[in-house]
Amino acid sequence: LPWVSFAEGIAEAEAMKKPAMVVIHKSWCGACKALGPKVAASTEIAEMAKDFVMINVYDDEEANTTEKFKPDGGYIPRIIFYDGLHGEVLLDHINKGGNPSYKFFHTGAESMVSSMKEVKALFESEGFMSKEKAEL
Repeated sequence: LPWVSFAEGIAEAEAMKKPAMVVIHKSWCGACKALGPKVAASTEIAEMAKDFVMINVYDDEEANTTEKFKPDGGYIPRIIFYDGLHGEVLLDHINKGGNPSYKFFHTGAESMVSSMKEVKALFESEGFMSKEKAEL
């Protein structure tokens, strides 16, 4: 997958007016290590990634993010979608089958693909393009 850094990815998403999938994880995290191979092996994620800027926030790079990327806590891994068109975090696109206390925690490719499909549909929906741009 074509992963980019946080700063590069946010700039690219805004320049291209595309959604970004922000994956925040740590090298020492067991759940993160378990998720990595599932993401890498998913042909669906690879196909969906063509419509997204794929942002890899690893270890100390999390310091470059804002509090908006910790909407319900600093747990890891967190997968948060960013709207490059309007400059805002998409807080409604969560792991719907997951723990409601950790809405952005995914354990496999299936829930990630589901969220990616939701975000792609949002970007293709009428009225979305005419919304006002927010501040990050």
